[in-house]
Amino acid sequence: MASNTQVIPHHDGLVTRDALAAYLHVSWPETPVSIWLHRLEFWWDKNPHREADSHLGYTALAGEDIVGFGGFIPAMFAWQGQPVPGLYATSFRVDEKHSKAAAKMFLNQREVMQKHVIVHSTPLPKIQTALVKMGGRGETQVTCHYVALGKLGYFNGQPPWPALASGMKIVSDLNEVTSLARPYQKADRIEKWTTVDSLKWYCLSPMRQHYFIGAVDAAGVLSSYLLITARRRRGIATWDVVETFTTRETPEELMAVLGTLVHEPDRLPGRRRLLTVTDFGDEPWLAQMPTLIRRKEQVCHYFLLPKDLSHAPKHTVLAEGDLGL
Repeated sequence: MASNTQVIPHHDGLVTRDALAAYLHVSWPETPVSIWLHRLEFWWDKNPHREADSHLGYTALAGEDIVGFGGFIPAMFAWQGQPVPGLYATSFRVDEKHSKAAAKMFLNQREVMQKHVIVHSTPLPKIQTALVKMGGRGETQVTCHYVALGKLGYFNGQPPWPALASGMKIVSDLNEVTSLARPYQKADRIEKWTTVDSLKWYCLSPMRQHYFIGAVDAAGVLSSYLLITARRRRGIATWDVVETFTTRETPEELMAVLGTLVHEPDRLPGRRRLLTVTDFGDEPWLAQMPTLIRRKEQVCHYFLLPKDLSHAPKHTVLAEGDLGL
């Protein structure tokens, strides 16, 4: 690291948003400065998990010039019914002349991970290797379930989708949700801590359009939902389910939400004929639902965990990390 280069925790007051956005634009020129400013505002100002003392990442400075940045997006996880602070690593970039600063920024995570769950969902291959050496846990292979929508749903085969229980209704507008039945699904694993505000925040991402569909009772209490992103797979317009969630003991209600979307794909905007659900291997019910095909696919999710959680089970979804934010 050059003698005049310093790595410091990122603070808005010390490094201006305009300067940081300009630096990130040089690193990723396909994203305009205006979008970077919007993203920074979304990550740090509008984020319901942001606290006054949240860690926002590290900046490398040579004098007053930015020569590196590794950001954190504040997040929250659940373990044994209690919230655990989390961070989504994002936008790691250091100028080539300052490789020692890059190493310092990366290794600083060893201290941060003592109190946070850190998620890397878009790391470069060399960073993946370094994360494993640091004790990170990688989840890189998933099963993708392909489900036909609308009239083509006939080809999904049996068994039929279960019906929604009496007194419940399907909604696709989060303004109809008053609260969650609880902010996590199961207490015996690490998983996202979810609130109505965090769902609304995710669906307002400036980078991708995310959609919500779920089941609420007469009081608007949400017990099961899907988060969905529109994309194209091999030229086919597709809904990708990036998160499934239910507080029910059994999966029937969640499957009823999926079945509603299969039978009524127009509940969400845009004409889609295919839906995919990604399975990280800890939701056995996914193997029982009607599908066209199932395929193994590669993903890139790595986690740094506090020492006292290093052996705890982890429930993973695609809607973690900076992907899509």
